[in-house]
Amino acid sequence: MTNELIRRLEALERRMNAELRSGTLPPGGPLQVVIITGCLPPGEPIFANAGSNQWLRLPDESIEDFSDRAARGAREAGEVLLVVGGLPMSEAQNEAALAAYDAWLLTDDGVPPVETRAPARSRLGFVD
Repeated sequence: MTNELIRRLEALERRMNAELRSGTLPPGGPLQVVIITGCLPPGEPIFANAGSNQWLRLPDESIEDFSDRAARGAREAGEVLLVVGGLPMSEAQNEAALAAYDAWLLTDDGVPPVETRAPARSRLGFVD
């Protein structure tokens, strides 16, 4: 990045932070949904959080139906940020994640997946 771009991004960040308290979104704004996959357990999310509200995915519920259900609940609660997946934030989510992880371990063949992306580059060359 050029110094000018870095300077402009830092100025924008300062201005945005001055307008909103850290970690908040404007009240009454549209619902923002963040979906995090591949955490604990690996694969599709099994829980969601919006403010103090939480949702657990039902055993036969698709990720689309679960996300829609959680989004409806978040809107009804007046929340502006819904996080689907990620790391567990409650005891119920932790128990569900550990049970799903145990089930995932039973399906694991022990062979890591093949990565097809290009190797990372550094100023010194390729990183192994």
